[in-house]
Amino acid sequence: MLVFSAMMSFLFVRGLDEQLVLGSSAQVWVTKSDDSVSGAQIARAIAAFSVDHKVAVARELPDVKHPDSRRHLYLASGDPNSDAASWVNDGYPAFSSHITTDVHPITEIGRRDPRGFYYVFGSPEAADALVAELADLGLGSSVQHPLAYSELAQYFAGDELLWSFWVIALAAVTMTGASVLLNAKAYGVLRLQGKSLMDLLARDLKQLAVFWSLTAGAVAAAVLVLLGLYNGLAWLGLFALVAVCLAGLLILSVLVAHAAALALTFKVEVLRALKGELPARAAFVSTYLVRIPAVLLALGFAMDVTLASQHVTARQDNQEAYAKAGNAVTIRLNGSWGGDSKPVVKQVGSWLRQADAAGEIIVAGRHDLQNLSSSARLPQGEILIVNETFLANQPVSDPKGQRYSPVPHNARAAEPHSVRLIIPESLASHASDIRATISDVFGKLDPDIRKRLKIETLQAKSGQQVFGYNSGDRSPNAAYSPDDDRSLLREPVLVVVPNGSNILTNDAYTTFATQDGIVFPDPGDVLTPLAENKYGLQAYVAAVNPVGQNAALMLREAVSSFRLLLFNLIASVAVLLITGVGVCIIHSRKHAQAVFAQHISGWRFTATHRLILAVEGILAAFLAWWVPAQVWRQNQDLAELTSQGIPAPFPPAQITALDLTAIAVLVTVEFGAVLLALGAFHRRIVKEGAVGA
Repeated sequence: MLVFSAMMSFLFVRGLDEQLVLGSSAQVWVTKSDDSVSGAQIARAIAAFSVDHKVAVARELPDVKHPDSRRHLYLASGDPNSDAASWVNDGYPAFSSHITTDVHPITEIGRRDPRGFYYVFGSPEAADALVAELADLGLGSSVQHPLAYSELAQYFAGDELLWSFWVIALAAVTMTGASVLLNAKAYGVLRLQGKSLMDLLARDLKQLAVFWSLTAGAVAAAVLVLLGLYNGLAWLGLFALVAVCLAGLLILSVLVAHAAALALTFKVEVLRALKGELPARAAFVSTYLVRIPAVLLALGFAMDVTLASQHVTARQDNQEAYAKAGNAVTIRLNGSWGGDSKPVVKQVGSWLRQADAAGEIIVAGRHDLQNLSSSARLPQGEILIVNETFLANQPVSDPKGQRYSPVPHNARAAEPHSVRLIIPESLASHASDIRATISDVFGKLDPDIRKRLKIETLQAKSGQQVFGYNSGDRSPNAAYSPDDDRSLLREPVLVVVPNGSNILTNDAYTTFATQDGIVFPDPGDVLTPLAENKYGLQAYVAAVNPVGQNAALMLREAVSSFRLLLFNLIASVAVLLITGVGVCIIHSRKHAQAVFAQHISGWRFTATHRLILAVEGILAAFLAWWVPAQVWRQNQDLAELTSQGIPAPFPPAQITALDLTAIAVLVTVEFGAVLLALGAFHRRIVKEGAVGA
């Protein structure tokens, strides 16, 4: 419990540090500006505010070239003795090694758009005063408290770390209860000596106190050494607080379990307790109250582990495609413009159109084929909206194996409203339906452009995979999970649009950019205009995101998720094993004489232990059929919806060979462990009975 609490605290605080700046009391999010004051004026106003209120205020900005691994804090501190004030000279005390935080005086922020996040270090009430101060400067903002307990609880409510905590708590309670019940004979002797329940509980806790003290000291020393090597003991107080809270909850749970199990032993008369007999009915109920949730958890984690392993494998296989993309980057837009997206669409869309016309970008936007039309029943798949530069970089072949080449710019200039629709041979029967709805892909087209739109329908060779430059996690598609890696699209429908054509609206360019569907093969084509602030890009473009680096980061996150799920699975299986053996112990101690009598009378093993085998058989059947039954039911619901012409709200469920293997292994472990333990106790009862006779 102590080791796990330290591990979980480490992962929790590391995740916080990668998402937020630690140590703040509040966060102010600026989303509106009337542009009445300059960035330098805002910086001076914040510096004066920090002095007046004796607090530190920091503006967070991502690094332009490495937004996922580096960030910048522009700090103003009105209290020279505060911890935050020392960061300018000593650096930010980073807990995580995955992200670097550079701290600068706020005067170095330059001419940056004021929209974004500001952290307040000091009195939480100062955040409200800062909002009022910014309002006087023409800025609209709101206060948030991301490090508040309520916010953290909501943020991590569905996190895998929380599931890990419940699994470990279940395992700790199970092991504690089993250890007490296994000492039933010793407790019987002590009861014979006149010890009460509270006397025995106090005795146990006194014995455990020495062991716990030594263990706590050893774990604390090891943690201090490891944290010292990892991050120089940064944020040790926060880490210790989280670890102590987690350990406290686990300790409380095992204390309750210890007392409850000890109380169970008092349900048996002293003389029977001296033989190690347990209160069978109450013990059985208690054991299965733990065993059944463990079965559900193990089954859920087994399915999650198989799915996570597939995600990891897919991302590993696609790394080669990303390596070929070289230094290509996508852009990350500033998300602090609130609901007013018109300036972003106008400025960014116009810039991207010019970059497209100059051949500087690759367009790789996505749409869901099945949901493209509400009237035509199209199959599951994806549409790639690409430009001619995409075809120059990614091979797409016709049925004869000839590669489609980009149309020269001068030829396209003659027909600016003509697009090529490339449909795989496998979808040839749907070609007319796809062609009829293809204009809807472009959104709100100008009526004149829609009227003059010409579509040339072509075919692509079946079985092709096309690299989409991103995993598709930012592109909404009901047929896929956000965790699926769709970097290589199998047999997509391609809509090839002339470079810089008005067929793609400014809104379409901007939307594709938010989905990592606008790629700059040469980072200089975006970094140069960004540095020169052309089109006012510094207000709209927060950073560039290297395509390969982003894929590597997502692979790292997938591997971390897989490891945590695997840990949860192992822990839940351990609970299954412990409770399985516990059931056998309770049964054998309660019915030892009956088992021996039935054995010498010629009863079969299955007849003697029919109750346990029947219950475990039901659990095994549940494990074997629950997932297939749920998949069948979900697909039946999906079929009913699609038969009514309603687009699928979720992807069809599938059971892979890996899923079936995991279920088979889990059933074998669940039933096999009980069978082996029951056989061992049966032989022991027969042997001891024969010797006694």
